[in-house]
Amino acid sequence: MGQKRKMWKKKTDKFLLLLVAFALILSFLFIYLLKIDRDIRSYDAYRIRLERMARLDYKISNFFFKVYRYMDYDETSRVTKIFETDIAFLKKSDLKEKFGQHIYDDIITIETTYKQKLFLLEHFKTLNSRVINSIHYLYDLRKTIEEQHIKDVHKQELLDHIFFTISKILMDLPYDQERLELDMERLKHYRDDRHVFTYFYQHSKLFLADIDRMKKILDENQEIKLFNAIDHVVVQLRKYYKKNRYQQKVIAFTFFMFAFLILVILVFNYRRVRRATRELQAFRYAIENSDNAIVITNKKREIQYVNEAFEIHSGYKKEEVLGENPRILKSDLLNDDFYRNMNETLDRGEKWQGELINRRKNGDLFYERSSIVPVFLDGELVQYLAIKLDITDYKEQQQRLQQSAAVYDTIGDGIMITDSEKKILSVNPAFVKMFGYEEEELAGKEPGSLSSSEQDRNFYKRMWYSLRNKDRWTGKIKNKTKAGKILPMWLTITVVRDEIGAIVNFIAIYTNLEEIIEMEDRAEFLAYHDSLTQLPNRAHFEREIVHIFENAKLKQKMIAVLFIDLDRFKVINDTLGHFVGDDMLISLAKRIKSILNKDDLFARIGGDEFVIILDTLKTKEEVAAITENVLAVIREPIKVQNYHLNTSASIGIAIYPDDGLEKNEIIKHADSAMYHAKEEGKNRYAFYTQQLSVDMQIRLDLELELKDALSREEMYVYYQPQYDLQSRKVIGAEALVRWYNPRLGQVAPDRFISIAEETGMIIDIGYFVFEEACKAYQYWSSEGLVLESISVNISSVQFRESNFFENFKKIIERVGISAHNIEIEITERFIMEYSTTNLTILEDLRELGCQISIDDFGTGYSSLSYMKSLPLDTIKIDRSFVTDLPYNTHDVEVSKAIIALSKSLGYQVIAEGIENELQEEFLRKNGCHTGQGYYFAKPVERTAFLSFSQETV
Repeated sequence: MGQKRKMWKKKTDKFLLLLVAFALILSFLFIYLLKIDRDIRSYDAYRIRLERMARLDYKISNFFFKVYRYMDYDETSRVTKIFETDIAFLKKSDLKEKFGQHIYDDIITIETTYKQKLFLLEHFKTLNSRVINSIHYLYDLRKTIEEQHIKDVHKQELLDHIFFTISKILMDLPYDQERLELDMERLKHYRDDRHVFTYFYQHSKLFLADIDRMKKILDENQEIKLFNAIDHVVVQLRKYYKKNRYQQKVIAFTFFMFAFLILVILVFNYRRVRRATRELQAFRYAIENSDNAIVITNKKREIQYVNEAFEIHSGYKKEEVLGENPRILKSDLLNDDFYRNMNETLDRGEKWQGELINRRKNGDLFYERSSIVPVFLDGELVQYLAIKLDITDYKEQQQRLQQSAAVYDTIGDGIMITDSEKKILSVNPAFVKMFGYEEEELAGKEPGSLSSSEQDRNFYKRMWYSLRNKDRWTGKIKNKTKAGKILPMWLTITVVRDEIGAIVNFIAIYTNLEEIIEMEDRAEFLAYHDSLTQLPNRAHFEREIVHIFENAKLKQKMIAVLFIDLDRFKVINDTLGHFVGDDMLISLAKRIKSILNKDDLFARIGGDEFVIILDTLKTKEEVAAITENVLAVIREPIKVQNYHLNTSASIGIAIYPDDGLEKNEIIKHADSAMYHAKEEGKNRYAFYTQQLSVDMQIRLDLELELKDALSREEMYVYYQPQYDLQSRKVIGAEALVRWYNPRLGQVAPDRFISIAEETGMIIDIGYFVFEEACKAYQYWSSEGLVLESISVNISSVQFRESNFFENFKKIIERVGISAHNIEIEITERFIMEYSTTNLTILEDLRELGCQISIDDFGTGYSSLSYMKSLPLDTIKIDRSFVTDLPYNTHDVEVSKAIIALSKSLGYQVIAEGIENELQEEFLRKNGCHTGQGYYFAKPVERTAFLSFSQETV
């Protein structure tokens, strides 16, 4: 036993033991002083709580003295809540451990006593509330009795005495209880219709009973000694605290003396510590010049030393890593299990070897082969020694090889490697899949087995020349698979040479172009064909017409260009929807294509515009025959979805070389002819003539001048009177736009209105006319001329504008005219383009107060079903039916029918274009209400209109 003790003393570092002992004693002393401080604070906390509880008990006792006064229930709740909080604090504290069980039992006694007092308080609060309510109720009853029985002196005296006695009770004054009982008995026998005496008696009895109960509660409260219980605990705590303080002072002084003694001993052991330090420096010097990175840590694995090689490998300076854990190099690429196994090995005191993936200071990864050895002195672990070899270059090389192998196996392109004699060494999986050969079938063979024989010998000569001189060849080639399929390939061949320049290998990469070529063909088709009808598009047309004209010039052939524009397609598209319109275009394209030759070019160049180029013709008669066939198939009824549709087309024809020698000239002339066909009534074709170019130039000049007519103030408005056919009194006016151009002179409306509608300029012109008409009406009204309305023509184009109604409304409000004095004239074209949007705008105008009339009635294709749906007021008979009245039988019958129809539908009738007395007489006799025409008055400007109207009156 003695030998073991000597060995233990030999191995133990006395200085370290003393240092630990000194630290422990100082720690114990510090902890004990903290305990003393904590005990003082605890005692103060307990004392403060108990003293506050004593004060709270005093407040609770004061609540019982408010027998006949209103109690502040919020205050009572607050006081009891604080008291209960303090009790809970004392119960949960360590009173039992520090001061004993008897102190804890005293706290429980305080809690029990408090609950008794709290129970009495809650009962007392209830009675207090009832007593106060009874007092107020008795007072109200007394007032009621005085008002009802003011003349009954005996009852008044009885009530006065009872109230006087109750007042004494409230002021704690002595009273005659027997007299009060006699008075209550007398009160009991009083009766009245409203039972007020009965209520007074019952509440008085209840009040007296509650008073007795409250007195009993007060007596019971006097028996509860809560304050004494609290004071007892305070006294006991004070005695224990004084005794405990003395013991703590003695123990603290003892600890201090021990610490001082050990400090003296430590001073004598200082020289031994210095010697141990020199030994550690000698060990560091022994490994200073190692080529490998060396890291020494303490047993807590905090870095104590690193050599210069570590700084080079990691990028850290010594000063940056000393005291740090080697984890600062950690890259997080190794999982937690790896480090757990390493630490478990080192914790067992065993050597660990392995590879680490660490991170340099600059963020770069590096690989290390590490050996970590625990260092023991006198059998105790003191340090760890780590020796590390940087293997980053080796790892990167290995990784590149693995990546190359992965690319070789997974790339989508086929790869073939041959030796210098062009014998196949290996092929990758993509090559096997592409050509159908297994690798074993090709090993040792030459690539010639893949040849498709579509490349001649010169092709291969050029390829091998490039390989021998440039070490690389790339190009398009066609090879044959095992199944015999010819595949288009993009082939890249690279030569691999050794250090002396001798050829070692050939590497060929095959890229399958089959899908790419298919995609290019599809893209080519989409770029030059219409996606809806699959016909050639404008780009295709522009490209092909160049070749067609070049061929025609070379062979001196005749070419016909047909421009086709569908009539009323926009009406169908807007009314029935784009899906119906698209299906209709598809059907028409198929019909037209079916009657053409395969060499004819048929293209869709716009929404409803097509073009045909015929280049196998000899005479214009052949062109006319083919065009008639085209019109015929277009006219045929088309069933689209659930609709049976009818349409037609306008076709313009220009002939090469008769109508021009250049393609752009021929196209322009065909377009002009198509417009001429439309102007002639549509559903027909027209050959180009030189006069058409003249007409088109005139139309273009007109359009250019019209563009700035409003800004140049060339537009103005005339007004034609509308008069009652019976009284011949002016009752209205129609606003008619006029245009005078300095270069063109006076331009008739029928020449520029259609152009304005086609170009959209009619919108601004329409707003101008409408505002001028409204201003004219207001001017006439201010001059004393009273008219029923002023009529303004509105183009169907204007209804397509999104804010049409809002703009009209703003003009009406700005001018100040009443909407009831405005009549909006729409044409039968509006009915043909009938839509929900148009109907909504008409209804909005009608709701605003405007009147609605149909102009030029009977000249178009008005539908009675549409007319019934439209909010109309007036029908206007077109001048074409009035001109030959009363001699033309057809016009007579049509006019009578229009008048009869209008009257049956409740519409007013206006006849325009009255030129003589006979026409006026016929219309008047047949019931037409209003007339308009040169026979009565021509259109004039507004001041002249005013003068004429006043003279007529």
